[in-house]
Amino acid sequence: MNLFSKDKELIFKIVNGIFLIWFIAAVVITANSAIDLLIKEDIPSFQEYRVKEFKNYPENDKISDQELENMYNQQYRSQNVYALKSTLNGIANIIIVGGTLYILNRVPKRK
Repeated sequence: MNLFSKDKELIFKIVNGIFLIWFIAAVVITANSAIDLLIKEDIPSFQEYRVKEFKNYPENDKISDQELENMYNQQYRSQNVYALKSTLNGIANIIIVGGTLYILNRVPKRK
């Protein structure tokens, strides 16, 4: 499979260049997502989070414990789900772009 051979028309060379850049970007993004999935950040306990967040609000505008717990759950509890979803989306992107590159540049079978 030669993406930029002299036999190809200019439009196919441009399309192959775009898909190749897209494929490389998809591999890098997927690798980054997989690293985020495998190497997890330290998640603070709710009490540590509570102390840190209460410092961010002025004295007369305190947030309730229920709202704070909802914020904590949204920020930290769903972190693994988002990392897995990003990794799977990246893998799907690699398969789609790689398959498209292969289909566009496969050599037809000769009889």
